[in-house]
Amino acid sequence: MVAAAALAAMVLVVSSCAALQKQAGGQPSPSPTPSPSPTPTTPLAIGAVTPHVGEVGVDYAPVTLAASGGTGSLTWTVSAGSLPGGLSLSTDGRLSGNPTSAGNFFFTLHVADAGDSSAEKPVSIRVAPALVASLVPGCLTACTAELGCATACGPFGQVSGGVAPYTYRLTSGPLPRGTTLSGLTLKGTFTGLAGLVQFTVEVADKLGATASVSPTFHIYPHISLANGDCTQTYATCTVRLPYTGGIGGTPSVKVGPWAGQNPCTAIYPPAGSCPAPAITTSVGGGFVTIDLGGPNEYPHPIGTYTIVIVDQGICGTGGARCTDSATIAVDLYSAG
Repeated sequence: MVAAAALAAMVLVVSSCAALQKQAGGQPSPSPTPSPSPTPTTPLAIGAVTPHVGEVGVDYAPVTLAASGGTGSLTWTVSAGSLPGGLSLSTDGRLSGNPTSAGNFFFTLHVADAGDSSAEKPVSIRVAPALVASLVPGCLTACTAELGCATACGPFGQVSGGVAPYTYRLTSGPLPRGTTLSGLTLKGTFTGLAGLVQFTVEVADKLGATASVSPTFHIYPHISLANGDCTQTYATCTVRLPYTGGIGGTPSVKVGPWAGQNPCTAIYPPAGSCPAPAITTSVGGGFVTIDLGGPNEYPHPIGTYTIVIVDQGICGTGGARCTDSATIAVDLYSAG
């Protein structure tokens, strides 16, 4: 029993020594694996920033800012200048709001990452005034037009503020007969009946803002002048031509060309020179009065004069006025 125990102890000692010898130099132990090098961080930079135009009173379509590089989450702020009134910038880079003041606004964006990096970029935003549509001064009470006239009033309204392009649509009431809508102008020739016509036009801009105008058109009958004649013997020839229509006020009159026998070559008895015409005109009381003198001033004239009456109302583009014409048949003679 003693011998067996001694033998077991000897085997244990030999095994321990072999293990220590192997560890000490009998076979090399494995080397530790080296740690990988850290990946370089890309510098933090703000991307392209192109804020769109805004408009007072119109919700600003949100703009989301972006940056490249850096580490971790980003935090956005304004480091200089100021945003337009009513707009705000969230820390995650969302620009939104409803502008309350118009103008050009300049400010500097600042972004910082989770480390120590930051970047800045100057930015500007233009905010347009609110869209406004109004009547032109000549149409504040009523626009005036005459039947038979084309594009008589020119623009009846005007637009300010907002963001172009603008669109226009009729929202209530009929247009005056014979006309079509072109922006805030009526195109075409006024037809139908005289009287008052009111309608409403809505203007919309690029950002969806709207404004309306409601003009009233006072449409008058077209000015009209009646024909006349002058057949006299040894008497002063005065002709009264009645006129109607027009927009009111006193129209003017022009004596047009003579058509017929030339009185300067048909003088009887013969004379050495032709007398100068002595025509006078006046307007009042609904009549155009034409004084053509007598046979001593116009020896033997036979033919017609054209008389043109000119209203105060505009009757077309370029300031053309409403007119009408009539004729006076003339046959002045002497009994001799």
